[in-house]
Amino acid sequence: MKKLNRKLIHGTNWALAGLLSLLGFSSCGNQVEEYGTPHADFKVTGRVTDEAGEPLSGIRVVPTNPKDHYPSPHDTVYSSPDGSYKYRYNAGFAPDSLYLKLKFEDPAARSAYESDSITVGFAKGDLKGGDNHWFKGEATKEVDVKLKAKKKS
Repeated sequence: MKKLNRKLIHGTNWALAGLLSLLGFSSCGNQVEEYGTPHADFKVTGRVTDEAGEPLSGIRVVPTNPKDHYPSPHDTVYSSPDGSYKYRYNAGFAPDSLYLKLKFEDPAARSAYESDSITVGFAKGDLKGGDNHWFKGEATKEVDVKLKAKKKS
């Protein structure tokens, strides 16, 4: 009886392994992604300061033009206490070029700083570290922003 159970289990395992491999599942090795679309990761980093060079914390960084059908999970970021920010745009496609427009604004009820915006351009040659399959790589640009104080009326 034990031999019959073992043969039944062994045979079932082989049948399941064969069926799963036909369906595209695998359990060993580094498999290449077979389904999907080419994608790339774009990052804009930098510091937000005032005109005197002092870091500004809590400044909202908002993209104004992403047109991807799969929006980046990071649609708004805020500057940290040292003024640094990192905006990441995970493109669900691999564009030849990409322009990101970022708006910097003071979210306080009585904001002390004027809003500003920048446009950062990426070219296909900026992408590094791709896997020659679906991931086309990542590109990072550093842009520092100085916000001007609002004029008191």
